[in-house]
Amino acid sequence: MAAFPGDASSDSERRVAGGMELRGGGSTVRRDIREERQLMASANNSRLDRQSLAARLPLPDYVAGSKGGPWYTAHTYPTKVPPETIAPFIEASTLPDGVVADPFCGSGMTGVAAALVGRRALLSDLSPGAVHLARNHTRRVSPVLLHEAVERLDDAWMRGVERDLYWSSVDTDEGAICGLMRHMVWSEAYECPSCASAVVLWDVAEPDRPLRRRVGCDACGRLFDRTRSRPVASLPRWLTLAPESGGKLIHGGPTAEALRRVDAIGRRPRRHWVPTARIEPTREMYIRSALHLRGVLTVADMFAHRPKIALSRLWYGIGLVADTAVREALQFAFTNTAWHGSRMRRYNAKGGQRPLTGTLFIPQLVSEPNVFEVFRHQVRQVCRLYEALPDGDVDVAQASAIDLRWIADRSVDYVFTDPPFGNNIHYADCNIVWESWLGDPTEHDQEIVVNKSRSAADGGKTLADYQRLLTDAFREAKRVVTDGGRISVVFHNSDDAVWTALLDAVEDAGLHQAEVSILDKGQRSQKGYKARRGELVPFYDLVMTFGTARRTTPRLNGTGELALDAVAAHLESLDAKPSQTRHLDYLYSVAVGAVIGGGARPTGLSLRAFEQLCNERFERVGDSFYL
Repeated sequence: MAAFPGDASSDSERRVAGGMELRGGGSTVRRDIREERQLMASANNSRLDRQSLAARLPLPDYVAGSKGGPWYTAHTYPTKVPPETIAPFIEASTLPDGVVADPFCGSGMTGVAAALVGRRALLSDLSPGAVHLARNHTRRVSPVLLHEAVERLDDAWMRGVERDLYWSSVDTDEGAICGLMRHMVWSEAYECPSCASAVVLWDVAEPDRPLRRRVGCDACGRLFDRTRSRPVASLPRWLTLAPESGGKLIHGGPTAEALRRVDAIGRRPRRHWVPTARIEPTREMYIRSALHLRGVLTVADMFAHRPKIALSRLWYGIGLVADTAVREALQFAFTNTAWHGSRMRRYNAKGGQRPLTGTLFIPQLVSEPNVFEVFRHQVRQVCRLYEALPDGDVDVAQASAIDLRWIADRSVDYVFTDPPFGNNIHYADCNIVWESWLGDPTEHDQEIVVNKSRSAADGGKTLADYQRLLTDAFREAKRVVTDGGRISVVFHNSDDAVWTALLDAVEDAGLHQAEVSILDKGQRSQKGYKARRGELVPFYDLVMTFGTARRTTPRLNGTGELALDAVAAHLESLDAKPSQTRHLDYLYSVAVGAVIGGGARPTGLSLRAFEQLCNERFERVGDSFYL
């Protein structure tokens, strides 16, 4: 049977774009950033004596957003704060034309929010991928020009290459039906420890049921734990295609001819460049995702052979687009396409095939997509973004949060930022699959995180390292914000030790506590996945707004009672109807917010400890708590 064949990537391959010979586009990224830093430094020096446009209007107690808007669908990112939830904080903390900065800008949602309410924004991030996203999320390109560019790609070569790579056929009761593949499911096969027969997971799985850990061998009848076995092959088992005759999508097993075509494509040489950045076995997400069991050494290994052919041809073709703005917007759509085209894309019987965010997990059932169909869809999503995005004044630069030398002292009216939540997500690891196509992966050794799996000897960071780096970042934020300006930090964690590190960093940086708000991102993907695995994960984040005047945060006792009193007051304010605001994750945000807002530390108040306190103090009915 056909399997995913590997192939070697040539370091000598290059792509040509705009008359320059570039390695994956990385040279352009670095060149643009150097130029922008010089221009911004000059511009920002003139802001030293500017009149402050900071404001101190009341902040919202609670804000909620949605993940269904154009800001979410344009490009995937492990975390996004909806811009509609950031906007009220910007309006309360700046006057019109005021400047807001975000030194952990991620996908650039603070810049989108600033544009929505008529403020200027200075965005920066350590990650070149984040700079790529922030720039393209905040810089409008004509949707008409993008549609025309895709049509030209289709007419010139894309339709032909698509038919060559993805023409297929499905076995049905009425015979074989031909058409263009939408996605193909590849199943891992394991060697039976008793008789060495191949056990294909798809063949022994129960439809619409979770995959079982223990599977049986049809040849000898032995049951064994597949999670302790190394997969020996990945085999095509199921196919969805758009029939040549039109009509509804067809699902079924691939025909013998379809399997022959897959096997032949797997033996073709690849003509164009793909990234080969090394994914070190010492990386946090390499260890957590057990990539050593998947044969992963480089980014190229995160893609099967046919997607590599398609993606490399598409990246090359986009690089030849003459219009710089259009080319970069198409690259914006491409990097999300590359994420979908990886081996991380999970098969979901209920639909919505996509990789799991916040990890490098390669599933046992991989849904390989039609790369070109995904790309066209992503361009449509980008066009939807640009149709909704107002013109804004947003500068984006690549810079570490601990070194904001490109921003002058006291030149910013407000800082709104969303730093990494301790050990929750390692962005440099998670982004490398698509970021490497830009030719310039994040220097993960500089990331402000806590490592659990990566040892200190291999460059892993401790909680003390995390606190020290956060302190430096908050000091820089304090330096650039105007006197009397606010600094808002989005944060949450189920570990009270991480909370203590954050608040110690705040104090060491010379900030003082002001107010605490609850933020509902409306995005449960990664946190919901962890919760299904039995982990206690706080869903609602907190927005803590600090002042810059020197005032030590008092360390008070009675944290548990302060937390429970706040929860009791909240529960008393609710009617008897069921509500998510009675659930543990929401109550934990209420409790931690009350503790921090009251000038105390949530020492000892981990999510699990808080659950025990609630069980002892309140009546629990299912997932809800009552007085």
